[in-house]
Parts: sequence; structure tokens; C-alpha cells
Amino acid sequence: MSASRSKAAGAGRPYRFAFDIGGTFTDLVIMGPDGRLAAGKCLTRPSAISAAVSDGLARLLTREAIPAAQVREVVSGATTLVTNLIIERRGAATGLVTTRGFRDVLEIRREFRYDVYDLSATFPEPLVPRWLRLEVNERVDRDGAVLVPLDPEEARQAILTLREAGVESLAVCLLHSYRNPVHERLIGEVAAALAPGLSVSLSCDVLPELREYERTTAAVLNAYVRPFIGRYFEELERMLRELGIEATLHIMQSNGGVISREFAERFPIRMLESGPAAGALAGAHLGRQARIPDLLCFDMGGTTAKACLVSEGRPDITTEFETARAHRFKKGSGFPVKLPVIDLIEIGAGGGSIAHIDTTGLMKVGPRSAGASPGPACYGLGGEEPTVTDADLLLGYLDPDYFLGGEMPLDPERAERAVRSRVAERLGISVTEAASGIYRIVSENMAAAAKIHAAEKGRDIRGCTLLAFGGAGPVHAREVARRTGITRVLVPPNAGVLSAIGLLVAPVQVDSVKTGFMRLGEFDRKKVDEAFAEMEAQALTTLTRMGIPARQVAFERSADMRYVGQGYEIMVPLREGSLGDPSRLLQAFYRTYTRCFGRHLTNVAVEALSWRLTARWQTAIAQRRLPRGRHRGAAPPKGQRRAYFAEIGRRVMVPVYDHYALEPGTSIGGPAIVEQRESTAVVGPRDRVTVDPRRNLLLSVGAPRP
Repeated sequence: MSASRSKAAGAGRPYRFAFDIGGTFTDLVIMGPDGRLAAGKCLTRPSAISAAVSDGLARLLTREAIPAAQVREVVSGATTLVTNLIIERRGAATGLVTTRGFRDVLEIRREFRYDVYDLSATFPEPLVPRWLRLEVNERVDRDGAVLVPLDPEEARQAILTLREAGVESLAVCLLHSYRNPVHERLIGEVAAALAPGLSVSLSCDVLPELREYERTTAAVLNAYVRPFIGRYFEELERMLRELGIEATLHIMQSNGGVISREFAERFPIRMLESGPAAGALAGAHLGRQARIPDLLCFDMGGTTAKACLVSEGRPDITTEFETARAHRFKKGSGFPVKLPVIDLIEIGAGGGSIAHIDTTGLMKVGPRSAGASPGPACYGLGGEEPTVTDADLLLGYLDPDYFLGGEMPLDPERAERAVRSRVAERLGISVTEAASGIYRIVSENMAAAAKIHAAEKGRDIRGCTLLAFGGAGPVHAREVARRTGITRVLVPPNAGVLSAIGLLVAPVQVDSVKTGFMRLGEFDRKKVDEAFAEMEAQALTTLTRMGIPARQVAFERSADMRYVGQGYEIMVPLREGSLGDPSRLLQAFYRTYTRCFGRHLTNVAVEALSWRLTARWQTAIAQRRLPRGRHRGAAPPKGQRRAYFAEIGRRVMVPVYDHYALEPGTSIGGPAIVEQRESTAVVGPRDRVTVDPRRNLLLSVGAPRP
């Protein structure tokens, strides 16, 4: 979006700004009132996150000649902010108050072992040490009846003890408080009276459902990061004011919706993995626009790659998510976060993933990453180890003078030196062969993970279209597609910042849950109606405080259901009218179970454990506009360079196109390279790329040679 076009949008009309903080880069986008988009990237500074955002935003405003005062809404996505506080143990000193006898729930965990053959398997240490976990004598039964009342004096002594120990934040999790929170509320009132500055997280607010370990963990995680997130929001708003921006601040959640700053500050745990969630949401939005309902969203950034399945235009949702794993890519080795999140897999494969030779003499790529500092060798910031970005540069896929639109030149000599000394010479191969090996290995790692993810869900991804985004996604998309059997790849405009764009299309959303255990043979509609009515009232209170008209809020209902005797449940969407008819509830369970596992049983009783409500308000989405191409018909290449393709085993001269100069209907045969400001799409020797009416690149992947 040029300066002249920005001014043409009209003085005084509002702009929207969104940013996503990643492990290597922070993505920034500004959308004008006419739908035009300005985008940028800057290196993430873990020690000064707000400063990096401020500097990047200031450059973007200057570049596009946008008055800061016209930015009226800011949407923040913090992919790494909350996660890093937990992983790096930089959260607040936290105490826990729990029911007598449940002090050690955080260490006992569950009987599940993520690796049954590893006798030395470890788990992350509890965030609250045992001496800061205090018990109170109280008891509520599973139906919510008070068996042993809580003595307010005992609660008072617990709070005083923890305050004297230097605790900044308090988590409270009492037995069965999801059915009756009276004792947790009492402790919260005592804490507010004795220690007004103490941050308090009650499990009945954070995660009001059964399972003590998961509920305690959620309350502790929320308490651990809450004081720091509050200070981050204050710093962010101060930074915006210094730039001259007085804007409404919205925060992205991991469920695919945004919420007010006040709500996010109370429940920062809901921000975990918010950036990838925004990317999946944007992918689903693009898929609906392009009439492609089934997608494999593939987001490859500087540190990791993520994949998400989109079915019938909507990303999958799960409540089985973990953070701070002892082994990053081993399921079950981290802290469970039993909140609705967009179902993603994370792979240790990004542009900064480091290539190395293991003890067996084989080349491996990742999961260790060079990150933003020191970064890949070609960044010239002190990195000396070979990374995926170094390999992509040496293969000719990246232009060293046009990385991030030329704002960050790359150094091919440093990249070659790193690949040669750390990989090529040790294997006795050429630098080009080593770079090609790095490229293919990391692509295979991502393809294998995506196939496993789909197989676990009973899906065949060969019929999906691969939607590639992130800075490195379009570079590797066609190779990942070939290795998964996918034949179509879609690369949207501004693919490198699509997660930030997703923040601008996200609805305002609140998720609620209430445990109400019952077998379908004993279905009590009155109790279920009461549970949903209470959740609806709470959600409307939250949304109307944001100025959202109650009549414009849409509700979606679901239930956690299982066969009697099973240990875990599945989330079953409930259509209108299902709640009044147990037989329709049963059929909804059968449909969902079959979709997940390929079959269902009809001779086993079914039960519901919890009832879930999603309250959603879709913001008005400006129709995105792109600059018109500069040529009628097929645009000529902007240049050419030599690139290596393993299929033909040599370097060839390939044309390089500017994505934004290509008009809809343009068709280009490979090999070719199509550049955007923040990303690059690679078209292979047997591929063909066409430009659709929305200026997306549709890549038909050629079959691999036998």
C-alpha cells in the first residue's frame, strides 16, 4: 500500500493494526478502511518485546504515510509470550491453596507415561514448589453438597502465610469446586481483604470442570503468568500512546477468537498458541473465499512449523493441548491445558532449524533452532551453524538482496561457510548437495508429522489442498506436498504475515464449560437448560461490556461425551433441537465418533460429562484489496537466477516473478520462483502455477519421478 493510496483512503478514517509475536520474527499488518493492507516483519526481541513491536510499527506507519491517530483498533497475538514465561520459569512467585489431602496433585499427575519404555522419563517440575502449596480443611461432594464447611480463619492463615513467603500470585483449586464454588469464592474474598495487591486465580473461573490434576494445573498456569501479562499490556498501551495511538486493544486467544484486554488479563492462559490459531483461522477464511473447504494449513516460520486440518471450512478444535513439554515433541510430557484450542501440531522445523551430523554420521535437521539471536549464519548477526534458511539461500530459492523486501540483506558467503564446514566436509559432499539434503530432510520431517496427525484423526490428506504461509512455508510447500501425496498448493498474497492477518478476521469469542455428568438414559433436560442459560448469561455480560449488542451474538453448543467405561471423551457439536431429544444427542455422538475413529458401537451406553458453549460475534471484515498488476495479460519476469532442483540434479536458470504483478488468469510452468515481500514461493520443474481471481497462487504439483 503506497503513500498515495493510503492518503486516498480518506483522512480521519480508521485503520486496524495487528501483530503476532513469533519465535524469530514479529509480523505486523495494518488494514485500511478500503481493505488495502500494509505488512512488515521485524526480528523478535525476547528481552524487549514491546520495543520491537513499537519500532516495527513506527517504520510501517512512516513507510505507508499513515497517521498514527487513525489507527483505532489494535489486535495482539502473542505466540511465544505466555509460553516462554512458563518454559523459561520467569513467571510470578505463585502459591496454591487446595483441599486437605490434595497438596501433591501437581506431582502425582496421572498414571499415563508418554514413553513406556523409558525408565528415566521426566516431566516438567511443578511451577509451585511444595512449601508454597497449602491445604485447608473443607469438603464438597461431587454433587456440590457441602460436607465440611471451610473455616474462614483457616483461609485467612493460609493467605497470610503465603503473603509472608513473598507470593505474588495465588491459585486456588478445591475438590469439586466446579459443582459448587462457594469455598473458592470465600478464599478469594479473604485474599482481596488481606492482600489487595495479590493476583488470585480460582479454578472455578479458569476451568470449571472435573479432573483435579488438569483443573489444578490450569489454575496454577494462569496464576503463574497473570502478573507479567498485566504488566505487558500496560507497557503495550503506553507504547501505543507514545506513538500517538489511542486504540481499542483486543487480544487473540488460542480458541480462534479475540477478546478484551480486561478478559485476557484475567485469563492469560487462553493466549497460549494464539498466533498459530490466528493463522489457521485466516487459512479457513481464505479457503471459504476460494471455495476450497478441505485444507491442510501449513505455517512454517523461523523457529517451528505448524499444521492444522480445516474441514468444511472450519479448523478442528480440541481440548487436548500441552505446554512446556519436557520433550518438546513428545505428547504427554508437558502441562495439560484443557481449554478449547485450535487443533495444531508443532514440528521443530523452521527457517532457523539447525542442521548437524549426529553420532551415527547421519545428517539431521532440528529441532534445535538458531532463533532470532544469533539467527541463521546468513543473517550476519553472529550465527555460525547451518540452518534451513542458509540452505534455501544457497539453493537459489531466496534473493539475498530482497529478503523482507530488501530491508534485511542476506550473506551467501557466511551461509556457504557454515554449510561447508559443519555438514558438507564432514559428509564428503558438495555444498549444493548438503544444502539440498537439508531442504529435503526438513520437508520430509514436516510431511511425516502432517501424515501422522491426519492419520490419528482418521483423515486422508491427499484430497486436501495445502495452504502454505509463514516466511518459509511457500519455499517448502511443494516439496511437503509431494511427500504427502497432495497435488494442489495454495499460496495467498502476504503469505509471510498471514497469522497477523488472521487476527483481523477473528471473531470476538468467549468459551464456557460446565460439568454436568449424566447418562443419556437418565437425561435431565432441565439441568442441561439451566447450565446453558447460566453460561449464556455470563458470556453476554462479558461481550456487552465490550459494547457488543446482545442480539448480534451467536451461540454454539457442544457436549463432552463418551461410552460408559471409557476414560476420555470427545467433543460433540450439538445442532438446534438436539438438547431436547436424547436420541438426537445419541446420533450426534455416533456421527462424531465415526468421524474420529471410523466406526461406532450401538450396544454400549453413552454418557455426557460436560456441556460447552461458544458465544461469538463476527466483526465486520473489510473486503481485502490488492494493488492492480502493472501489465495486461502475462507479466514478464522481474529477473532470473540459478536454482537447484533435486529432481533434475542440477542448477537451472529460472524466471523470478513479482506476485503482485501477476494478473488473475496468469499461468506459469515450472521451474519458476514467485516472490512476495515477506515470503517466496518455489515452483518445481514439473509444476504449474495459476493466479486465481483473488490473486492466490494455485500450484499444481507434478508427480514425482519414478
